[in-house]
Amino acid sequence: MKIKTKKVIPMAEVPARFYDPERDGVTFSLLTTFKNCRERARLFLNGWTSRSNSLGMVFGSLAHGVNQQIYEDVRTGKLTELPSEAYIKKAAAKVEALWKKENPRADADSKEYLEYSMILLEAVMPAYFKYWKKDFQLIWERVETVFKIPIEVPMGGERNVVKKTFIRGKIDGSFKRKANGRPRLFETKTKTRLGETGEGNLADILPHELQVNIYLLYLWWVDKKLPEGVLYNIIRRPSLRQKKSESLVKFARRVAADISLRPEFYFIRLEMFVEKKDLEKQELELRDLVSDFILWWNGLAGHYKNSDACENKYGTCAMLPICSRGDYTGFFKRDTVFRELADEL
Repeated sequence: MKIKTKKVIPMAEVPARFYDPERDGVTFSLLTTFKNCRERARLFLNGWTSRSNSLGMVFGSLAHGVNQQIYEDVRTGKLTELPSEAYIKKAAAKVEALWKKENPRADADSKEYLEYSMILLEAVMPAYFKYWKKDFQLIWERVETVFKIPIEVPMGGERNVVKKTFIRGKIDGSFKRKANGRPRLFETKTKTRLGETGEGNLADILPHELQVNIYLLYLWWVDKKLPEGVLYNIIRRPSLRQKKSESLVKFARRVAADISLRPEFYFIRLEMFVEKKDLEKQELELRDLVSDFILWWNGLAGHYKNSDACENKYGTCAMLPICSRGDYTGFFKRDTVFRELADEL
């Protein structure tokens, strides 16, 4: 049996003014979306965006923002000692204002997550900086630095056509322990759990983690020096819940008390060292992934849904209502393809 249908070519649907690989490049997020489900990548490149955010996304974004401000102040010499709670609270307020500006169409649940996350931050971040006070002795070279690495993709065929693009992103930070040392990547993740096998599971995954390897390759490319490794900085989001009879102030104090009793549970760091041969292997795999994406974008590779990605450990795919029943309620079309990098490159 032969089924004749029109071939889906993402490039034919997306206006060039919105996205073009040669002009806009590719990001870790886009490549991951493409790997997980090509249909979700197509919808993303058409600008479709969910109005809802998970609690984990909101808290993670805010925690990263506070870290960015504090560590940037350390890098520039504005902050030379452990910040006070008032200093951290002021940084958190700036991050909250920025989140509201970047999410003007957030739904009611997302706004509630924002309020809840701010309460958690006031308890978590002062304890975090106190626990890792030695961070203020490091030589910080970069904090939330945006980058782009040029890459060429051969398209095959008799004409030997080559498509140009670049990998773009933003690293949390890089530092040196001593002035003449090799750079180390600083990568922060906020989690509620570490997986079934805990830290051991992360240690096994980390050498193959796409995002970390993209950032390490950037450091190698820009510094012309092999990075020493990555310091994986994990901040657990408190899973305590506010009691019905408990005020916000009392709840925040209870969270802070729990953190002070077991800071090693909430603040975890894993250090991974890098070998040249391993990073070279990751570079080849990354080039193959970018090549697959460019071929797909130009209609030279197949397009299909991945039903295995409809539901995973993070929950249900945000695009499922669109895929299953064409329901665009709760979605809007954003103005730029990569909102978090739009004004920085």
